[in-house]
Amino acid sequence: MTGAIVEEEPLMPIFDKSTINVTTVAGETVYLPCAVERKGEHNLIWLNPRKTLISQEDSRFIDDSRISVERPKIKDWNLMIREVRYNDSGVYMCQINTKPIVEIKRINLFVKVPPEILEYWTSTKLEVTEGTTVDLMCNATGVPPPVVTWYKQSNLLKGADQNSGGEESTLIGEVLLLHNISRYCDGTYECYAENGVLPIAKRQFEVTVLYPPEVTLPTKRIGQSVGKETILQCKVSASPQESIIWTKNGSALPQTYKYWTELYDEGHHEKTLHLNIIDLDKEDFGYYSCEASNTLGRDRETMLLYEYKIIKPRPRVTTPEWRPLPGTTDGNYDYKSVIAPYYPQSNKEKFGYNYDPQYDAAVSVWIYCDTIRIVTVALITLINQSLIR
Repeated sequence: MTGAIVEEEPLMPIFDKSTINVTTVAGETVYLPCAVERKGEHNLIWLNPRKTLISQEDSRFIDDSRISVERPKIKDWNLMIREVRYNDSGVYMCQINTKPIVEIKRINLFVKVPPEILEYWTSTKLEVTEGTTVDLMCNATGVPPPVVTWYKQSNLLKGADQNSGGEESTLIGEVLLLHNISRYCDGTYECYAENGVLPIAKRQFEVTVLYPPEVTLPTKRIGQSVGKETILQCKVSASPQESIIWTKNGSALPQTYKYWTELYDEGHHEKTLHLNIIDLDKEDFGYYSCEASNTLGRDRETMLLYEYKIIKPRPRVTTPEWRPLPGTTDGNYDYKSVIAPYYPQSNKEKFGYNYDPQYDAAVSVWIYCDTIRIVTVALITLINQSLIR
């Protein structure tokens, strides 16, 4: 039939129906893409993972101000979620009511959650008695589930792993058990929860181990002379540190000009107490005790301060060293003032030309050496050798 009008069928929308995955972190803003070309008169809606209608076209139907439809371009019908939460996770559907089959695009939304350590009523500052068992807990949550590792004084803790035949490995888990705790176990412990999402969560514990005092003396005996001064030294290890004193004959020594103490903090529950004693007299010698006490017990150590007498050695008589002596200013040598060796008178015939009857000794003659006149005294050994000959 000529002149008949042929009604063209409307063009079908071009719609990408492929499923995609979108991953984000809780608290951020996420965009779920949906693009349609040649949409025409077809309706487009968004459904959440619970099949609840979110929007139709660009009108929101859900009472959640965080969600809206964004259209940066004509073909775009993107769903935007601000401050995304973990419970926003799931499959979202962008649908267009084409006939005979409704076209659907699915978007899988994965929301990661940074690790978080739950706070419990237990304190992060613990005081425990030496020998007891202590458990430290870090109950961590997050998506994916975090791994908890333990540190002490910023050093990674390692222990025997029963699952690996007792070999040493990193301590991992939400609970750290300290069996039969000792004074060397106190300090700062930290647990770190990590799941690949920043920030890393951590919790800190301050563990103080309580134990009774232990007194040590560097020396048990010390000697000093009357009139001198001395220092008695005492080291105390205790937790807590409460009382440290020096005593003599069971009585505490007062702080006076003669006695005074100085306390030094050595760290790690250790202190040193010095007792200074000046101008020692006879009554100061004897036994001194260092005593320490706290709520868990007491300890004491005793040392002896004794008189140290200096014995002066007897003087030694020695023969002066032989050396040449100069002559007088007028050129005459006064040999009578020279310390001369012994010379028997019966042998004076052998040394008659140098014999002095007043000292009964032999004296040598003048010797000139570069205008310097030197007088030497004959050695006894030479005289003896001559006598022998």
